[in-house]
Amino acid sequence: MGTRHGERASIGGAVTLLLFITIAFPGCRGSDAPVGSPAASLTSEARPAEAPGRPDPALDLLISQIAGLPDSAAAPAAWQVEAPWQAFSKTVGKDWTDFDTTVLEPMKTWAEKDLRETRRATGTLFYAFGGPDFVTAYSLFPEATETVLVGLEPVGNLPGLDRSAAGWRDSFFADLGELASGFLKRGYFITREMNDIYSRGRVDGALPVVAFFLGRGGYSVVEVRRLAPNAAGDWIETPYEKLAVRPHRPYGAKIVYLKSGDPTPRNVYYFSCDLGNKSFQPDSSLYRFLARLERMTTFVKSGSYLLHWNEFSIVRRFILDRSLFVLEDDTAVPYRFFKDGGWQVRLFGRYATPVKDFTNVEQPDLRKAYEDSESGVEPLPFHFGYRWKTQIDNLLLAKRPRRPYKAPVLR
Repeated sequence: MGTRHGERASIGGAVTLLLFITIAFPGCRGSDAPVGSPAASLTSEARPAEAPGRPDPALDLLISQIAGLPDSAAAPAAWQVEAPWQAFSKTVGKDWTDFDTTVLEPMKTWAEKDLRETRRATGTLFYAFGGPDFVTAYSLFPEATETVLVGLEPVGNLPGLDRSAAGWRDSFFADLGELASGFLKRGYFITREMNDIYSRGRVDGALPVVAFFLGRGGYSVVEVRRLAPNAAGDWIETPYEKLAVRPHRPYGAKIVYLKSGDPTPRNVYYFSCDLGNKSFQPDSSLYRFLARLERMTTFVKSGSYLLHWNEFSIVRRFILDRSLFVLEDDTAVPYRFFKDGGWQVRLFGRYATPVKDFTNVEQPDLRKAYEDSESGVEPLPFHFGYRWKTQIDNLLLAKRPRRPYKAPVLR
């Protein structure tokens, strides 16, 4: 999904997509996690007591190369002066500049004003169905110390560019360029296109894509860690090594990174996991990990309308129970849940009938709210949703009602 978070797949309707996800992906439920075990945590197996807080020069160089940054090193690798990498660098550089000008800069300006209170309150950003779309997360919530991305796409491996054959490396940059340019044109990933590119075997999962966004965002990388659940339902954190065999879901990775001029280490997590009810249970590893995160804001865009359906009712309930704020478009938690729950709601942009790939997900009450002159609908100065061609986008910002918080019961 990514997600990561895109048209995901052209389907006859959302039900078909739900059935496909349920059948095809085994999900997030640690099969050995006992009922009643403590909340999920990162435990130590070769985990340092404290994050080192200094950039790793080798990782920084690799990530700059993946991002196509021509001035990333005083002495670039020999292959960086060759035509394939130069073409990749030029193409993604232009696409990034266009995306930055038309989407990211207006988005950042808007967020500084309209998300001021939300950003101050947010410690953790949970980007459900976000896939590897880290760029939107850090553009909207740059202060978040923990960002959690979840998608169906595999975690994968970072490429060994200097050790690779020239032909493989050239194909890697051609595939990554195709993937990146598609996102930078639309503002979301399409799952079938991602899977097609992944199947070619060069761009290996979400890690290279997250690395591309880190490099383009100007961040420095301290370290990359592997995450896997143990029999108790806790997450074991180990040093990064290339995976020869793809693990079964759930599993993940953590990247510790630094903002320019800020010594505070921040973490971005990517979990390969299904958020459907069969996998995302209160005793599952990912549920337990998320349940212990503090000051959580949830963000969803281009989420395939999955949260409209009962098959995703547990993660929907989790979002409503745990989030201080929810920022989403109409593909996420239906509007009625916020109104019935007494949330304070602000509306931005314009509402339109969902695109033809999704049926039975229109929200008449949300449409009415947008058309109500007393709702005070506010402008949205950027575009990044399914209607990128017509540029009719919407966002809803919901603030939790003032009532005592009751944590979900971990059964």
